[in-house]
Amino acid sequence: MNTSGNKIPLGITKDQVELGTHLIHFWRTPDEFESGVRFLELGMADESQHCVLFGHDEANERVLDILRTNGHAVDRAIREGRLVILRRESSAAVTLEKIEAAFSAAVRNGATAIRYLGNLGMGRAPLPGRGADEVIDLEKGGTLLALRYPCVIVCMYDVNTVSGALLLNGGFGTHSHAVSRDALRTNSFYPPDQDARLAFVKHDHPKT
Repeated sequence: MNTSGNKIPLGITKDQVELGTHLIHFWRTPDEFESGVRFLELGMADESQHCVLFGHDEANERVLDILRTNGHAVDRAIREGRLVILRRESSAAVTLEKIEAAFSAAVRNGATAIRYLGNLGMGRAPLPGRGADEVIDLEKGGTLLALRYPCVIVCMYDVNTVSGALLLNGGFGTHSHAVSRDALRTNSFYPPDQDARLAFVKHDHPKT
């Protein structure tokens, strides 16, 4: 898979996306869900890249079914550590620790890029911890991780089940970019001072 400098193909659209980006993809239909999974498929097809999948059980299973149907060697990637699956079952702080551990392992193993695909929607189990507030904490922490590792974080929000308040505060409020009308666009609702507050950690990739 070709990369251009510090950018990788997004897959959801034809855009290239800069490493360090934390973006959102809203989905409503099965086709829109599958278009989000294409982001992860490009990483599965490139053995120099590593992938992390996060979400409630139903969403994770759905992603894995799509990957297998499209011919990707999911079980081999898991055994080799190129695909890490995390379940939505812990507090934001614990989840962020697990994500960072997966990112650190990928860097140690020579990953040229890390693709993280997270799914937010109402599965059978309730949101852990403080619910929506926990999600917002997780998203804010994800922005920090994106700036510290050679990764792109894509968060897929199920607009069929996620509340309007969470779409606004967790979706638009914590992602610098969004997929809209088949293109990657700057999120105009992203707090204008957010990047300035976080700039001091950008590209400070761990040396572990």
